Amino acid sequence: MEINHLSYTEAIQRLDVILEDIDQSRVPIDLLAERVVEAAALLKRCKSVLTETEAKVRDVLQDLETDFGEGNDPAR
Repeated sequence: MEINHLSYTEAIQRLDVILEDIDQSRVPIDLLAERVVEAAALLKRCKSVLTETEAKVRDVLQDLETDFGEGNDPAR
């Protein structure tokens, strides 16, 4: 599974499964470190997606403010 290509929803779902398995002691000790590493990578992916989304929304809002903000009213 290539974590960097997962959507936010897919990453969160996988993270939920890992955390539930760990919480319920369903992860064999031999795989625990591997699951923790995977969980950390999933968290990084989620943060990356959120950061990218925030930047895109900020850019759109700035463009809208430039186009339609106060002082740019063509009716005046």
